[in-house]
Amino acid sequence: MALGGPGRVAALAAAVLLVATGCARPTAGSATADEVAADKITVEAGIRAFQHHFENLGDEHAKVYNFLNYGDIRLTTEHESYKYGDPPMTVLERRRDEESDPSAILHPQDDPLDYVRLDAQHADLAPTPWVSVPTIYQDGFQTCFLLTAWLACHLDNAIAQTKLDAPDRQPAQAQRTEDGVEVTTGALLGLMIDEGFIGIPPDQEAKISARMRDQVVPVVIKLDADMRFTGFEIRGKVADGESEPLELQIGYEVLGVAEEDDFPAKPSPSELTAITGEAAADRFWEAFNSREPAG
Repeated sequence: MALGGPGRVAALAAAVLLVATGCARPTAGSATADEVAADKITVEAGIRAFQHHFENLGDEHAKVYNFLNYGDIRLTTEHESYKYGDPPMTVLERRRDEESDPSAILHPQDDPLDYVRLDAQHADLAPTPWVSVPTIYQDGFQTCFLLTAWLACHLDNAIAQTKLDAPDRQPAQAQRTEDGVEVTTGALLGLMIDEGFIGIPPDQEAKISARMRDQVVPVVIKLDADMRFTGFEIRGKVADGESEPLELQIGYEVLGVAEEDDFPAKPSPSELTAITGEAAADRFWEAFNSREPAG
């Protein structure tokens, strides 16, 4: 994730002060220079709070949702993650419809393996309900390897690069809500696609026009009254009047604090199929992450 210097910490303190003193904004007319400057400070503070949350990810229960419509593609996926302890254990649950049980990827503390509970759609990938694969945390836990946090890490990259590539088109707005503060920034669609969190198959990406890739999609970062990060949402419809339009809604919600009881038990040997070797693990993950599992 992009890291800010001491000036951004100062901006956070300034923004908290602005919120606490209740600077009111007019309901009509053009924003004044002071209001624009205040918004910019608060937006910078909100982005820094977002970054700080993932730089220092604690025991957290979070959800990511991903809804996308593009031509014949209709993507609806939700992930919930739990992270607990130090070194942490994690579990990531994936649900693709409301009727079926979710799959789960369990990583016990300091275990060389991850344990994957198969959902009904991918039950044919093994003769047992669970499989084991070499852990993605072989070199220790990294926040951006946890899929929910991975989205945040790559969004941060896209926001930071948009600030360099299209600073005059990147929003910088702030408003108070019943729950705290919302700050609006944005990222170029092309950068979001390049960062990998817009779920368009590679063979369809070429159909996204250059004009669509060059549009900035709003990103709303949500904070509580103390300027602590509580989530974000990316929502928009991108069109150029000629190509197939793309509609997306991607979000992250902090649901609470993870606890040890939130984690499933490690599967017994009778429930487990071991997948060893890099090539076999790659084949498994490719099939597991597809919507139509390979036979």
